[in-house]
Amino acid sequence: MEDGLTSLRVLPISHRDNDGPGAEFGDETRQLLCCEVKEEDLPMGERNTDTRPPQEDLIGEGIGTDDCSSDMHLYRVSRFYCQRLLLATDGFVERLTSAPLEEALLHRQEQEELQPGTEMKEREEPSRNLLKMLKERDKTLGESMGNFLTRLCDVKKNLQDLLKDTVEREVFCGAPGGSAGHPSTSQTDIISVGTGGRQLRNIESVVAKRRLLDTMYLMSETHNTNLLQMSRITLGDSKEPGNALRLCPVDCSTLATALTPLGGIEEVNISHCCIGPEGLQELATVLHHCRSLRLSWNNLGDLGVKILCLSLREPQCKIQELWVDSNGLSGVGTKDLAYCMVKNQSVVLLSLSYNRFGEAAVKYLCDALKRRCCTIQDLRLGSNRLTALCTLQLTRALNTNRSLRQLSLNYNRLGVPGLRRLSTALKGAACRIQKLELDENGLRDSCAEDLAAALSENRWLKGLYLNRNCFTDRSIPAFQRLATGCRSLRYLWLWRNQFSTEGRVELQTVQETAHRVTIFV
Repeated sequence: MEDGLTSLRVLPISHRDNDGPGAEFGDETRQLLCCEVKEEDLPMGERNTDTRPPQEDLIGEGIGTDDCSSDMHLYRVSRFYCQRLLLATDGFVERLTSAPLEEALLHRQEQEELQPGTEMKEREEPSRNLLKMLKERDKTLGESMGNFLTRLCDVKKNLQDLLKDTVEREVFCGAPGGSAGHPSTSQTDIISVGTGGRQLRNIESVVAKRRLLDTMYLMSETHNTNLLQMSRITLGDSKEPGNALRLCPVDCSTLATALTPLGGIEEVNISHCCIGPEGLQELATVLHHCRSLRLSWNNLGDLGVKILCLSLREPQCKIQELWVDSNGLSGVGTKDLAYCMVKNQSVVLLSLSYNRFGEAAVKYLCDALKRRCCTIQDLRLGSNRLTALCTLQLTRALNTNRSLRQLSLNYNRLGVPGLRRLSTALKGAACRIQKLELDENGLRDSCAEDLAAALSENRWLKGLYLNRNCFTDRSIPAFQRLATGCRSLRYLWLWRNQFSTEGRVELQTVQETAHRVTIFV
């Protein structure tokens, strides 16, 4: 390896049989992908570990960064070389059979329509036609070529089986609780019995997503128009990490190549795919084409946010929904993102939950909300260690912002003082919040009085979420005034508070009195 770079020819496709992805596209779909692989894209055993720290493992549930991770990288590189060898074999067969192929297909179109089950016959006939021509001119060469092609077909089948086994080992090793090596029958039985088949379903889901990525790449290389009909690409999983396909930088480069012909993409979900800043850099050229972009739980950090901001600044940026939950953002990354929200005119949903950046970072977001050009309608800041101090900035932003419709502050520490400040903002005529989420914020009975007084003149709020707080039966009269006084209110969520059985019955009576309001208690 010279200068940290090595030339590698890779075709990221899975094994192919009559039922596998890509079988319907024929052998001519295999093309050669030339790329330069950087040192960080190489397997862990070939990196310079003294200068590059290992990437943090985000899956967390049973996946370590020691033996299992090393084996997964080993299987991944083995898969690449199997694909490379299979590609070379196919290329040789293709060159031998391409000359009579067009003539045979044209003849068949003139004679009869193709019938199901004749695909293998069509694939074999061009080879027999070529051998017939060779035997007519040189019988010895024709027989030798026929024997060689027969052995080569056997080699192709063995390569496909080997590639299939390598892919399954790679996926099993990368799945939660996976270990080195292929899952034996006993291991599969243990998975099914011990966890209700959850991990086994995870493995099947990951295999399907790997095949989806490979098929997309094949279709893009052949300029297949069916790819243009794909509007939602799901390789990750927002709720279940085990269902997500872990993507290395090479996989991200493959995904970018496959997404490039699509132009406008409805949704790309790569949550829990562990792409990191390196993988996001490979996707940078296509991010701005996505309308809904789910990047949660990928350990992007502030560096990844800087890469994301470049896409947000694109004049043709189409991103409307942006999910960056649990990516280790600090005040620096939040500041960069907030500045982009001022310039960007497309994002309407911004989710930054589970980043724990504190109230200092909220100031930058509030500064962006104060600008008239800000288009954010749905802001989600759950579980970010926010206290009552941040509500000072939020109140000022809500008094001037005209676009925000939904605000989520779940699982923070606002308490009674923070709720009182928010209540003053809800009284203002400029505040147009329609959905307010305040689950698990340490709210008490006095907060119900503040809300009832603030919302009596509110004409916008439709949904109020107050689950998992500290409300008792003493707050029921205030909630009764709230339900009858706020004319726009439609839903009031009070799950898992401290109401008695009699209190829950009384709240149901309140619901019957205020017919337009549904109370969940």
